[in-house]
Amino acid sequence: MSTQKKPVATPKKGTVAGHRTEPDAATGRITDFKPHRRSKKGSLRLVQKVTGIRSGNREKILNRIKKGLKYSAITQLEEALHTSQKEIAQVLSIPPSTLQRRKKAGLLQTDESDRVVRLASLKDASVAMMQGNDEAAVAWLHTPLDILGGESPLEHASTELGARDVEDLIGRLRHGVFS
Repeated sequence: MSTQKKPVATPKKGTVAGHRTEPDAATGRITDFKPHRRSKKGSLRLVQKVTGIRSGNREKILNRIKKGLKYSAITQLEEALHTSQKEIAQVLSIPPSTLQRRKKAGLLQTDESDRVVRLASLKDASVAMMQGNDEAAVAWLHTPLDILGGESPLEHASTELGARDVEDLIGRLRHGVFS
């Protein structure tokens, strides 16, 4: 009879539990990323959808922002965030009349495109924080939080500084740093 014990657990080779570290396509910040589960349609990260850049190449994304995103990026944000055009317009600081002109033209301006990508990046980060659970991520983005002065992360992200606050909060939550 052998007295040699079997190991209780064997470490996996490669990335831990399906996680990998990679730079966020829009912000360039290094994030611990758990891949989204693909839906039946073969979902992509929202930044990839709104920019049309599948590779996540920052230079290509930046060039696309400078040229202006297609108006359909607004519709994609509405669908991904389960919200109305009115709320998207408020978060992006684009008056509804301007949004209607952009719809007719079919193209957003550079600053508007930049804000769309910023919001898409926050959505991607919240999905990663929720370990790929899209519904939980959207619910979290719409939930008022005391730490954000009673605003939802979506409302708070209507400015660059507010969006950075939300990014920092997501990072702290993901890494268990509460303050």
